Amino acid sequence: MKKLVLPNEILMGEVERLLLQGTAVTIMTKGSSMMPFIVGERDSVVLNPYGEPKVGDIALAHLENGAYVLHRIIDISSSGIVTLMGDGNIRGTEKCHISRLCGKTVSVIRKGRRCNPDSDTWIFMAKLWRRLLPVRRYLLAIYRRIFIKLI
Repeated sequence: MKKLVLPNEILMGEVERLLLQGTAVTIMTKGSSMMPFIVGERDSVVLNPYGEPKVGDIALAHLENGAYVLHRIIDISSSGIVTLMGDGNIRGTEKCHISRLCGKTVSVIRKGRRCNPDSDTWIFMAKLWRRLLPVRRYLLAIYRRIFIKLI
């Protein structure tokens, strides 16, 4: 099977359009901002159109600057501002209005196996990972040196 790589502006615009039409979309991930839960160029995600977002969801957001990010929701304000942060990030967040959330990750496909990010295990691990933010830099360094080479 041939791999087709499209610029993010084209691909994500089309993904957003399909999600707005109510179609589920599967995309291959890029980057390391969601490690260790999602590894770029290895894992794919299945996105569904957004219903009611909640803290802990892995969301595809279209930011005001035109960029798209697939990050975890860490806060939703009463005014509808959503704060997102990648699991693989040690600092820095993105903010957007709730209306700019395009889709919710309902499945992560890792090595041909489907993982449910809404399962009790994933939710527990994500909450634990969030609490480890002060030492995340060291844990990610170990992960990149040891586990990524095994993938």
